[in-house]
Amino acid sequence: MSPEDEYEIIPTSPMRRLEKRLEQVESGSYSSEVRKLIEQIMELIKANQRIIDDTIKANHDLITEVAKVPKSIEDLIGEMKDFMGLLKASAEEEAVAPQIPKDLMNPVVDKMDQLIAATNKQTEAHQASLSTLSVIEKRLKRLYMGSGASEMRSSPGLQSSPSLPPPPRRVEGFR
Repeated sequence: MSPEDEYEIIPTSPMRRLEKRLEQVESGSYSSEVRKLIEQIMELIKANQRIIDDTIKANHDLITEVAKVPKSIEDLIGEMKDFMGLLKASAEEEAVAPQIPKDLMNPVVDKMDQLIAATNKQTEAHQASLSTLSVIEKRLKRLYMGSGASEMRSSPGLQSSPSLPPPPRRVEGFR
């Protein structure tokens, strides 16, 4: 034996235990803790999918409700224009209201014109909100579809909804 040769005595039982653990991991026989962890991850994925579905549904419902607003505003504007026409006609007709001078009606007519202008601005703002919500909905759908959610619904252990893509077949890294 030369002085350059180095030797070390290592007990074999810890090495044997490590080898057995490695064999268990490679063979796919997981401990109950690993199985519980995998189940928790799958539950988390399902909960995440439900949240995304609820968000998309709520966004769609909001868009539907906001889409109704412009028509209602247009109807209101039409009625206000009719009312303004009646006010102008009544202000010009002295026979209908001889005791009310035209000077008193002018502020009312001006105020109504301001209300119509404000209503028109609100209509434009609601239209902008509607288009923004539409863009948000498209982005949510694109994000949802692009996030790999389509792979997450084909697992036999997961329940699937007709409006959602199937769950994943397996979790990468585990057999």
